[in-house]
Amino acid sequence: MQSRRVWAEIDLDAISSNLRRVRELAPDRGVIAIVKANAYGHGAVPVGWHLAAQGVDALGVGDSHEAIELRRAGIGAPILILGAVVPGELADVVGFDIAVTVHTDERVRVLRREARRAGRVARVHLKIDTGMGRLGCTPARAEAIAQLVHDSEFLELEGLCTHFACAGPDGDEFTARQRTVFAEVAQRLAAKGIAVRMLHAAASGPLLRQVAPDLDAVRPGLALYGLAPEPRSQEGLTPALALKTRIIFLKDHPAGSSIGYERTHVTSRRTRIATLPVGYNDGYPWRLGGRGEVLVRGQRAPVVGRVSMDYLSIDVAGIAGASVGDEVVLIGSAGSEHIDARELAERAGTIPYEVFTRLGRRVERVYRGGAHGPEPGFGVIRRPISVQTSDNPR
Repeated sequence: MQSRRVWAEIDLDAISSNLRRVRELAPDRGVIAIVKANAYGHGAVPVGWHLAAQGVDALGVGDSHEAIELRRAGIGAPILILGAVVPGELADVVGFDIAVTVHTDERVRVLRREARRAGRVARVHLKIDTGMGRLGCTPARAEAIAQLVHDSEFLELEGLCTHFACAGPDGDEFTARQRTVFAEVAQRLAAKGIAVRMLHAAASGPLLRQVAPDLDAVRPGLALYGLAPEPRSQEGLTPALALKTRIIFLKDHPAGSSIGYERTHVTSRRTRIATLPVGYNDGYPWRLGGRGEVLVRGQRAPVVGRVSMDYLSIDVAGIAGASVGDEVVLIGSAGSEHIDARELAERAGTIPYEVFTRLGRRVERVYRGGAHGPEPGFGVIRRPISVQTSDNPR
């Protein structure tokens, strides 16, 4: 019985392969695996369980809600909130033993007060704004904030981090400047006797291009799911997600028939149109109306007319035997053809990150291979971060 309308097949073994590639590029470095935004649409809890079983050093999330979701699912691996945390969230964050990234001395004081109330030590990562211009303290404020953390018996300065503004090689000069500023901050802290367990800066783009290889940990996100931020770094990565649906209706239209909202497509000949039960509510980009293609029986079929909230239409006149119930690939492979999230993004004028993270809640996630639930030993960190102080710019 065909019960699924639209679904994503997640290959956990592909994620394992991508993690091995990360470790090849960053040997003897810690891996903070990024599972924010529902693991880039792949499913935070199943993917989090799988990565914990693979022995990553921590799971990185965007906010406290994502972190607590993982804890309540039974994942015991270290978790780091990379984004900002508001005061009302800190009691749960401390209670669930979740590491916090801080940007101001005021937030440090609130966290210290909450940790003292809970009677436990809270782990802290101090973020330095070296040129991203978003979150993070200025380099000039770093010493004072770090000293405040260092002097508290209820806080541990576990990490010092920054975020590179440029993922590709076109920004290498600016990345080098950010790297220098970050190293100078680390050196000043070391000179004041402020110990930091790990320094980390490289997300997928800089990691794949071997930027900042001497730091203690890397933060792969998109690379774990099988895509490089830019195509030149794709070698060794395997896409982990395939997005699929099926034909639910077929109709033959004479020439001159309009298809979809606003009559943006009018048939020029007798045409067979297939309707698919997937739309922009499921994450298929609205901009792909008249621009996108899908795979039916191993062949490409154009998306015609507007993508609507729940449906899209494709022209299958050139595909022999196309039938109701046929599987349709939106992202993934069929026969010798392949459509990846980068192709969708380029046609829609966006980026692969948005394609993945906009996958809607109606999209059923189906997991293949690996491990995606609680089993004996899951959630236990097997490789503590190894800090090689002689190589660190402190």
